[in-house]
Amino acid sequence: MTEQHSEPIPGGISSRTGGSVGTAAVTGRPGILTFAAVMMFVVAGFTGLLAMTEFAGTGWWVTASGDLVYANLIAWAIVDVLIAIIALYAGIDILRGGTYGLVMGYLFAGIGLARWLFYIPITPVLSVVMVALCALVIYGLAKHSDYFGGA
Repeated sequence: MTEQHSEPIPGGISSRTGGSVGTAAVTGRPGILTFAAVMMFVVAGFTGLLAMTEFAGTGWWVTASGDLVYANLIAWAIVDVLIAIIALYAGIDILRGGTYGLVMGYLFAGIGLARWLFYIPITPVLSVVMVALCALVIYGLAKHSDYFGGA
């Protein structure tokens, strides 16, 4: 039979200096802010995917009534690439605790929430997911906005 160790281990499970503790516990950042930053990364990724489909969707299309139309989505694709890059940087800045991340997080999550409501007839599942993600980012930022330095 093996004997159990009954003495506390120095630097054990509850130690904040150990290497096994997550960064949120070490830096003091609330977990919901880490979640909001990760959601900004997800929003940036989906916006980048949308930009790729807009680049690929440019061309001639035949409608159901037999009309030939030309759809040029290059301008929207460029805008979406810029939004994805700025949202990615905002997520990084949220992790750092910067005010830029807070402001851009509110701005892009709010605009994204309103924008994706218009996409519901086109892509219903993706739109509902994006609206929920944007709402979670806004909630996470609003819940702990006192964490940010100059806000």
